[in-house]
Amino acid sequence: MAGQGQKTRAAKNREKRPSSRKRLKKGEVQDAVWNPKRRKREVEKKKADMPSTEEEEGGTLESPQIRKNSKKFVGAHVSIQGGIWNAVLVARQIGASAIGMFLGSQRTWKSKALDDKAAERFQRTCKELGFKSRYILPHSPYLMNLGSPKPDVLQKSQAMLVDELHKCHQLGLTMYNIHPGSCVGAMSVSKCLELIADGINLAHAQVPGVIVVLENMSCQGSTVGGRFEELRGIIDLVVDKSRIGVCLDTCHAFAAGHDLSKKAGLEHMLDEFNKVVGLSFLKAIHLNDSQGACPSLMITGELGCKLDRHENIGHGHIGLEGFRHVMNEPRFNGIPMILETPLSSDDHAKEIELLYSLCAKGQRATKPKRKR
Repeated sequence: MAGQGQKTRAAKNREKRPSSRKRLKKGEVQDAVWNPKRRKREVEKKKADMPSTEEEEGGTLESPQIRKNSKKFVGAHVSIQGGIWNAVLVARQIGASAIGMFLGSQRTWKSKALDDKAAERFQRTCKELGFKSRYILPHSPYLMNLGSPKPDVLQKSQAMLVDELHKCHQLGLTMYNIHPGSCVGAMSVSKCLELIADGINLAHAQVPGVIVVLENMSCQGSTVGGRFEELRGIIDLVVDKSRIGVCLDTCHAFAAGHDLSKKAGLEHMLDEFNKVVGLSFLKAIHLNDSQGACPSLMITGELGCKLDRHENIGHGHIGLEGFRHVMNEPRFNGIPMILETPLSSDDHAKEIELLYSLCAKGQRATKPKRKR
């Protein structure tokens, strides 16, 4: 036993260990895709604060008929824990009609090879539960940077993309979502776009069939892809135009300056996207509200803040009315719309129900209920 006035080794280690809690304000929850292991009390608070899916008189806003008649395919980013086929089972449990997922660990450069039996079971489960490949959008690990000025990072990123596309091919999937990359302030944007396109062309040459889907970014730091002109710049340099597309993230678009809280703002964004990129390249949507603030930077998460801070639907600056316009936008029909909000898979079921309820004509959006 340590003597009086002496600290135990465990106590000293706790002092040295950096605390992630200091980077979050009280009650704040980070993006679930980035930080899947959240503190229990934060998750419970989010559950209590979920926008209500009930009218004041009682009864759910969504009816089975609304979902049946909808041309929207809403899902969520789900875990593959226990086997990659489990992502499909979880998606069915939460009422999803689209799926987002990682294909392995997002924290290592080289993940385990995909077993043929696991791939076959995944395809069989998709068929049994009615999930078509065009509504499944795997997400790249965050380590990947196809525009890196560092030769070792660039080489590993290119190899990772090839490996991930091989897995898609094994699983019978047709699309793969990536964050374009970052020049990390060490090269011009144009050179970064060239490197990204080179990496995509190399992967296309080695793996058939899979479409690489570029995600629009929030213009934060030295990332590229926040401006539609940058996405178009990559597309122009990709040889096979039939195998390149774009996923629009609502949080990123709002942070980059597109006011999706208003119908006019959504329409203006899509008109600009069509003019610069082309709606034929739009393959998917990421559904995320935009968080209120970043305390460590003392910057609000309002329109044009350039902060990539996901928030639950109805809790951020886009708001329920903004997502009503998104859910009733005909140009989003027939493509996967995937939640990446901080709540767990169980609670994503409520958000999916909420989003489908917004498709009801004349239905008033119910404001989020928050504890005082």
